[in-house]
Amino acid sequence: MIGMVDYHMHSILSDGKDSYEEMVRVAISKGLDEIGFSDHVCIKPVDWAISLIDIPVMTEQIMDLKLKYKNQIKIRYGIEMDYFPGSEKELKELIESLPVDYVIGSVHFIGDWNFDTDQSLYGKWPNDQVYGEYFELIQQAAVSGLFDIIGHLDIIKKFRIYPESNQNKLFEDTIRIIKKHDLVVELNTGGIDRPCADYTPGPKLLEMCYRHNVPVTLCSDAHNADQIARHFESAIELLTQIGYQEIVGFKNRTRRMIRL
Repeated sequence: MIGMVDYHMHSILSDGKDSYEEMVRVAISKGLDEIGFSDHVCIKPVDWAISLIDIPVMTEQIMDLKLKYKNQIKIRYGIEMDYFPGSEKELKELIESLPVDYVIGSVHFIGDWNFDTDQSLYGKWPNDQVYGEYFELIQQAAVSGLFDIIGHLDIIKKFRIYPESNQNKLFEDTIRIIKKHDLVVELNTGGIDRPCADYTPGPKLLEMCYRHNVPVTLCSDAHNADQIARHFESAIELLTQIGYQEIVGFKNRTRRMIRL
């Protein structure tokens, strides 16, 4: 895994199982050049996100580890922030209060429904409608200017929920907006271990991203240290088959390109 990055991982401060330092040590043992922590930050009170009162603890721990391991691995400070329409000012103020290297923007809620954990409402509406509402939120997140990376682009399929009809136009429109607003899409390999058993985004959407010149980065969505860089070999193979020759790295919210 020499030269590779993993920018999506969660510690015990949100819904992960291991400490930052435990994850750093495993990342070094796996040969990664660079990792980024991205604990959940959510302005709704949920038990899987970091408590807002603990954000200074997160900052202190990450900054200390950056120094401690600077000769062994590059450590980046990221967050995975939930997007909520109408809350852009509050989200912006929170982001700007942190010395982050990148921000992953994710959608886990449609209205008050956390579709990522609560399966009870699937089937209440046509899947096409759910897809439309979800991808409209992704579009709004892209337009907001708050984020550097769009997280798990098609996570709405997590529980094997698929549209009833062809949604290629919806997908293409969303990716065009992501491109217009100059965001990066993560290839999230954690989806392989979810019920959908597929990358997020899957190969079809990843091909659309490539056609629209949307850059990508690599993310495992690790919730314990053993999951760091999971399925990266096959993910890199998929990226190169599609045509990608580079992925994106971040420092101080500035990009650089990394050869595959």
